[in-house]
Amino acid sequence: MLQVFANKTIAGMLEYDTSSREFVFNYTEDNPISLTMPYSTKSYTSHYHMHPIFDMSMPEGYLFELLKNLLIKEYGKIDDFILFSHLSRSIEGYLTYDKEDTSETFSFSLEEILESKDENLFTTLVNNFLNHSAIAGVQPKVLAVLEDKATLSSKEYIVKSFSKEYPHLAENEYFCMKALTYAGITTPKFWLSENKNLFVIEKFTYQKEANSFYGFEEFCVLFGYNKEQKYDGSYEKVSKSIAQISTQKQDDLQMFYKMMVMNYLLKNGDAHLKNFGVLYNADKTERFLAPAYDVVNTLVYLPHDKPALTLTGKKIWLDKATLVSFGVTQCMLSEKEALLLFDICIDATKKMAKEVEQYMKENPDFQIFGEKFVKVLHFSLTDNLNKSYKDAYDGIL
Repeated sequence: MLQVFANKTIAGMLEYDTSSREFVFNYTEDNPISLTMPYSTKSYTSHYHMHPIFDMSMPEGYLFELLKNLLIKEYGKIDDFILFSHLSRSIEGYLTYDKEDTSETFSFSLEEILESKDENLFTTLVNNFLNHSAIAGVQPKVLAVLEDKATLSSKEYIVKSFSKEYPHLAENEYFCMKALTYAGITTPKFWLSENKNLFVIEKFTYQKEANSFYGFEEFCVLFGYNKEQKYDGSYEKVSKSIAQISTQKQDDLQMFYKMMVMNYLLKNGDAHLKNFGVLYNADKTERFLAPAYDVVNTLVYLPHDKPALTLTGKKIWLDKATLVSFGVTQCMLSEKEALLLFDICIDATKKMAKEVEQYMKENPDFQIFGEKFVKVLHFSLTDNLNKSYKDAYDGIL
């Protein structure tokens, strides 16, 4: 049994029945934990999978395997409830859980992470913060509490590395995120380490002024899906949900449109339901689109990759006219506005591409990868603007 708190106040209890494999949440107070789980005297029961609001924090891939091996030694078995209960003790956010008293402290600064030449630094961070890393995603990453010397405070940062299978992933994400900022898209603060091995991004749910956390829900949660369903659905469904949920829907739909255009220009085939979200304040009177995150050029690794969700019923790399039509029909834009915003995204991508070309000259080890990266961007900015491609590999070659 696990106590669940929302905005620092008790909300209810989460239990797991091993025989029926049912996760059961019961409210003990009128203090809703999710936009999709309003207060009720009846139980919220989920079969086989945790409720989406809890499942959202479950690690996948790299972190999941590390934690599974760790907990099997401790418990002799592993299930989602054991894993979540273990991680929940260190979760800091709008939702919190039973806490474990600990004197365990680790002293790392943001500057130290960014400036370190230690090739084993990421492994050190994982070893120190593994038990604190309630964070989704398959990429090697860890949630670390780092000191910011500039502000004399400690914050949570997501530190990402990469595997041999996906070389230069930290640089890839860094340049893609820079392109988003050039397009005027809201992003968390982010950095590339000096040794180019780590991408660091600030956790964006903390409200400094209120000394509290925004509620955050991915669209998997908002649609009642678990993480295995993150590739189900359409971008039209996401835009309609934003229009229904957001208290600033016109601004948010414009931002979402730019996110979508940039995902297609950057050839980010992993823009799934867990990579979009909504933030809200404690009384839920302010609800708005979360900053963009987890944006990379996937086509440079997977030449036949496709968009994560459908648009116009298809998972293909759509042309400019179709994307502009999406802005008009789904994002409350006039054709003139959609075209203007599209051109802003094109200029942002071109600006980033020039920076990549300069970076290639200064970093010879990046040369081969950088040429492939720029080639993908060139395809997006030329042939793909005028024609949709089921397989972008055909157009690039």
